[in-house]
Amino acid sequence: MSRSRMRLAAVYLLVIGVILYGAGLGMLGLLMRSNWSALEREVETLAGTLHDSLKPLLPAEAKPSPQLAAVLPGLCLVGSPCQPAPSLIPRHAVSITDPERFYLRLLDPSGGLIAHSPGSPRAKAERPGPAWTVVAGPGGERFLQYSIHLHRSHTPADPGANALEMDWGYLQIGRSLSGLDAERQRLWWATQTIVVLALVVAGLASWWLSGLAMRPLLAAYRQQEQFTGDAAHELRAPLANLLAVVEAHRTKPPADAVARDQMLAAVQGQGQRLSRLISDLLLLARLDGPEAGAAMQSCSLTQIACDLLEETSEAASIAEVQLRLQSGDDDLNVLGVESELYRLVSNLLLNAIQYTPSGGEVLLSLRREGNLGLLQVQDSGMGITPADQQRIFDRFFRSDPGRSRRQGGTGLGLSIVAAIIRRHRGEIIVASKPGSGSVFTVKLPMATTPAPPSGSTACPH
Repeated sequence: MSRSRMRLAAVYLLVIGVILYGAGLGMLGLLMRSNWSALEREVETLAGTLHDSLKPLLPAEAKPSPQLAAVLPGLCLVGSPCQPAPSLIPRHAVSITDPERFYLRLLDPSGGLIAHSPGSPRAKAERPGPAWTVVAGPGGERFLQYSIHLHRSHTPADPGANALEMDWGYLQIGRSLSGLDAERQRLWWATQTIVVLALVVAGLASWWLSGLAMRPLLAAYRQQEQFTGDAAHELRAPLANLLAVVEAHRTKPPADAVARDQMLAAVQGQGQRLSRLISDLLLLARLDGPEAGAAMQSCSLTQIACDLLEETSEAASIAEVQLRLQSGDDDLNVLGVESELYRLVSNLLLNAIQYTPSGGEVLLSLRREGNLGLLQVQDSGMGITPADQQRIFDRFFRSDPGRSRRQGGTGLGLSIVAAIIRRHRGEIIVASKPGSGSVFTVKLPMATTPAPPSGSTACPH
């Protein structure tokens, strides 16, 4: 069982681990995507601002020139040494910000480099490709680069004409990804740490949950073991008696017909006991199996009680027990299988008669309570202790083993009752005090249609 529990806990932990790890990676991806979108919006805003600032100031030709150097102080013109900007004011006038995080590049219409920020990544002369690219800068630092067409404003000779926008070249802005990469590393390790700690907690929870899940299995396994042992014992007792009788008469054959009849009666009695036991076991196996038996229909519980009252009257007379029926409804129809309901009522009546002393009384009453039909069997017998009330529906359990065996009981009567009630989605309640008798109350769902007519005679009360 411990190995099975460990395997079950491992499965729980694996499933929880996959869910946690997937959720962690998904959250990491969402956070990084959000940060990446924020960077793109930042670069797009800066590119638009620069484009609008440069458009009226650009020289006529897209080439390195003193006019371009005056427009973009602080940029390095191709073919000329880089000169630092004389002040910050002109740089801000064209919105060139933080050189540690951004770089700027100007290209002519053919893709040739005209000017660039100091330390910007080098690139061969070609037309810019997609608007967004990731490029590697000096030292392997990554940059998110955005490329747009750069236009210049051209005023026509006619004073009344609108200004025209002419293609001038390309503008490229790069944003350093070092902060984003560092954030990704921090989030990655934070996710791993959280997942590992969560897995430790999940491992403990999995061990506890596996133990919780194994409890009913362990109880069923122990019940099965108990049932196997009890069944073997119950089958062995009549079989041993049977073999003993046969062996005794084989070694010493009966001298007269009376002895022979006694031997045959003993063999027959033990054989019948074995047959009843096997029949009860088969019935329990069928009741505990999938619900593929007879279809449920409307059954007259009143008529079933009347029939069984007549059938068990002989057993009640032999035990000197008075048997009475008290019915509050002329016809109480419940939903069920008639043969199983017969067995249910029969077992309850015979159990009550068996444990009621001579001169006692067994009362069978029927009534309706809402949408439920109630069948109640009350006796004035020895009663049941609180401890035994928890076990009376277990297989082969007997409150008084000697008395039950003497009267031919198999110890399966109330187990069959409980199984039939489960099949009918009903409920059974036991109320008893030692020395004050017992009351078994069965609740079954009512049928919506009346039961088919029966040819039985009227029920005596």
